[in-house]
Amino acid sequence: MHILHYTLGFSPYRSGGLVKYAKDLMQAQIKLGHLVVALYPGGTSLFEKSCHVHCDKTYDGIRSFEMTNPLPVPLMYGVKDIESATNSQNLDPCSFECLLDDVKPEVFHVHTLMGLPLEYLQIVHDRGIRIVYTSHDYFGLCLKVNFINQHGEVCLGASAERCAVCNAQAKSAMFLKVRNAKWVVPFKTIARRMKR
Repeated sequence: MHILHYTLGFSPYRSGGLVKYAKDLMQAQIKLGHLVVALYPGGTSLFEKSCHVHCDKTYDGIRSFEMTNPLPVPLMYGVKDIESATNSQNLDPCSFECLLDDVKPEVFHVHTLMGLPLEYLQIVHDRGIRIVYTSHDYFGLCLKVNFINQHGEVCLGASAERCAVCNAQAKSAMFLKVRNAKWVVPFKTIARRMKR
């Protein structure tokens, strides 16, 4: 079977349970003889403005593709400007379609909705590729992904009013772009070591 996974990326660029689970699952599927490819939302290009997909390196035996200039990946920072999280006007669907032509996936396994343009899901659907969604976070329902409000308390439930108040102090789209840049990885690694 040909399986295309959409995940947050690989260590050291990304960390956490979703990243580990998706990688372990992909490696197990490879051992079973499946063709497995990963797609993840990467950094922002200073030279190209469109959201596009390009071949990246192989991570622990998993061939991967990076989506450059994805929609914002807020992690737990929230989304201040909802327009930036939903606006796909600079989308280059051709590069994603080339990936689909190359891999010929029978299944598109989505591990998160962060950074993923809705148009990509529509392309997959229109091609008749099965979509599997594993919910590792609550991003589809909560822009901070965890149902913890601005006061650090459990959210009473999503609503336009509550979410607007909760995300009023969220990080800007520019902060999220810088935070998600690959050149930040060494600094995050140093900061983690200093916390120990």
